[in-house]
Amino acid sequence: MTILNERILRLIVTLADELHFSRAAAALHVSQPALRGTIKNLERDLGVRLFKRTSRNVELTEAGHVLVAEAHRLLSESERAVALVRGSSSDILGPLQIGYPPSFNLPWLASLISSSRHDPSLNQDLNFISGNAVTLQEELVKRILQAAFISGSIYHPDLECVKLFKEDFHVVLPSRHPLAGRSSLRIDELHTEPVMWLCRDVNPHLYDAFIKLCSSQGYRPNIVQEVRTFYECLQLARAGLGITFLPAFMRTGGSDDAVVFTPLANHSLYVEYNLAYLRSGPSHGVDRFVVFVQNHLPKKNLPASGSGH
Repeated sequence: MTILNERILRLIVTLADELHFSRAAAALHVSQPALRGTIKNLERDLGVRLFKRTSRNVELTEAGHVLVAEAHRLLSESERAVALVRGSSSDILGPLQIGYPPSFNLPWLASLISSSRHDPSLNQDLNFISGNAVTLQEELVKRILQAAFISGSIYHPDLECVKLFKEDFHVVLPSRHPLAGRSSLRIDELHTEPVMWLCRDVNPHLYDAFIKLCSSQGYRPNIVQEVRTFYECLQLARAGLGITFLPAFMRTGGSDDAVVFTPLANHSLYVEYNLAYLRSGPSHGVDRFVVFVQNHLPKKNLPASGSGH
């Protein structure tokens, strides 16, 4: 008889969300025949039909709705139990799970990861995981991650946020742009320029901090194209579709004839990098990691003062 383990429950929930075998199989990283076979075996063992299948769509039966509701409840209780167990101890076995978003200063992070592999003070392996900023915050709160680097300002009642350092945004202009030859630019010179930038759902912390800074300067960016990565911003600027704002680490080595990186006068726009972890009961391993990070801050950038929450 089929056992309702976590794998089966997640399979049911995913198929109920997608209502499409092909999309559900892709999300679960299984083949469609395997997915169909599992559903067929489960329905046989339970003696009820869970999904109505036609050549064009998939629908939940009444029994299916009942099972999906219970699956959500059981999965939620399982996650809660894991969080409670992990939160009951300051000692974490295995590697610390450290998240970071693609918008973080990756050259500095790569150097930090390299240093961490040879530093005996950490006394624990580290597993660095790239992820969407919203997902990183959710996984921090659920204790799936023990710490996460954040681009932009973050405020959450359950999280401690250590400010690390700031990095100025540069205006990235197509090389043939009339302003491309300037040594610096004032933000009030950019009011009418079309802008490519990140959409908010990629990283709300970074997006909101950026827009707030722009507003404080009396500037409202004319965003004509929203994208999901800094790399896309750069490539669209290289194609001459408008300007963008990027931290200096996005400047590629050597010369780039298609774009120029121009600093803003008065350093008016910048990104703030932070390290977040759970406020309640951080582990000894997390404490050591925070100290390690603070000891490896960039020499050229003074850390922002204090810590927030």
